[in-house]
Amino acid sequence: MSEALKLMLTGMSTVFFILIMVVVLGNIIIRITNRFSVAVVDHPGAAAPSQQEINPLKLAAIVSAVEITTKGKGRVTLVEKINE
Repeated sequence: MSEALKLMLTGMSTVFFILIMVVVLGNIIIRITNRFSVAVVDHPGAAAPSQQEINPLKLAAIVSAVEITTKGKGRVTLVEKINE
């Protein structure tokens, strides 16, 4: 019985350790990617595609939802209406 308990604890510890490593390495990769990623710059002279105007109230709702969901870290850069 004690050998079975030792095997179970060893297996559970190994799985826990590997999952912790996955989380830590994932966070490190995300931070490195965010630090060195290229920011997209909008050119003011570029022609905007002709689309219908988006209701300002809907746009405000989208922007506030993104801010709440990402806790201020996210930013809305483009909102497009999809015509199906």
